[in-house]
Amino acid sequence: MKILQINKFFYRRGGAETHFLDLCRLLESHGHEVIHFSTADSRNESSPYGRYFVPSIDMRSSRGLFDGLKVAGHILYSTLAARKLEQLIKDTKPDIAHLHNIYRHLSPSILPVLKKYKIPVVMTLHDYKMICPNYKLYTQGAICERCRKHKYYQAIAHRCVFDKTMPSAMAALEMSVHKIWGVYKKNIDLFISPSEFLKKKFGEWGIENKIEVVPNFISPSLRVACEAISHSPCDYLLYFGRLTEEKGLLTLIWAMKQLPDIKLRIVGDGPLKEKLQNLVDMPDNIQLVGYKSGDELAREIVGARAVVIPSEWYENYPMSALEAISYGKPIIAANIGGLPEIVRDQKSGLLFQSGNASDLVDKIKLLWDDTALARTLGQAGQKQVSEENNPDVYYRRIKNIYENLK
Repeated sequence: MKILQINKFFYRRGGAETHFLDLCRLLESHGHEVIHFSTADSRNESSPYGRYFVPSIDMRSSRGLFDGLKVAGHILYSTLAARKLEQLIKDTKPDIAHLHNIYRHLSPSILPVLKKYKIPVVMTLHDYKMICPNYKLYTQGAICERCRKHKYYQAIAHRCVFDKTMPSAMAALEMSVHKIWGVYKKNIDLFISPSEFLKKKFGEWGIENKIEVVPNFISPSLRVACEAISHSPCDYLLYFGRLTEEKGLLTLIWAMKQLPDIKLRIVGDGPLKEKLQNLVDMPDNIQLVGYKSGDELAREIVGARAVVIPSEWYENYPMSALEAISYGKPIIAANIGGLPEIVRDQKSGLLFQSGNASDLVDKIKLLWDDTALARTLGQAGQKQVSEENNPDVYYRRIKNIYENLK
């Protein structure tokens, strides 16, 4: 089968890109021809289809009025992306298209092209962009659903994109125009949601397209040989991921102030990095170690006693949780979004009330003081992921979806 895989980034930028790139390899390992479409970037992995990629756009860079209008036009409808994709389709003749994140950098302009050539379209929902201008249903330090019933002007009023008026206005315009055009409703045959929570939330917001839940998989290729560090003392807690407000890091730091004898290592980068570095009351038991990936990140995970995911937004189905559990590490996670579908309380980890630092302190103490419990939860979680999130299970489900739509 010829499968066209489309995502706006072609390097490991986050969980969506990790899933997208691993899926491409998984399909190729089963003998399928995988065709890529994305944006050009110096960080991209190698692709034989790179000549078809669309030039990337920096959405955060400051620009004058003319450039701003050009970017706005690209977000609404990129004629270049549509033209490049059409040429790719003519040259490769794919049987099916599987979309991931296409917003802004590629735009929905590519959807009518797929429809024109009668290519069935599947789209995996990695976030809330279909219903929320800033992707997160979170702004100004709290969960936000003000835009429900298409009240996208709320995004401008609350400056929910980069905390700036102009990007927020562009996002609100994008949502409004695409809603009026009905580009997703008309052109997507099936949505895939990694979590039951996201599927339910989309239903609450009136998304009428068919949505099928298929949990993400964790690729064995991401695992490293850890014999050299298998006997590490496991004497710290670990957070790894984006350093952003909605991840609950300030709540985690407050909790660690109450636990001066327990070390926390924070691995990652993001907009909150500078604020964390300049916190005058940052406790001595917390260490910011910067961004790590590959074997370096694996060593951080293997050396931890437990991983903490203190999110305060509706997490979908984070790859970081799967990766930590795959190494046999118990997780202390906030009971929000899709996290409880991965971290099952008292079975594969511990849940605490999102945003409640006191509850988080109690759960950390419980796990830290009971090494047998930590080991039991870690082993149970590892078994859970190996059974439910392995590539073979995912491949069978996604292959069945493709074949039913052809």
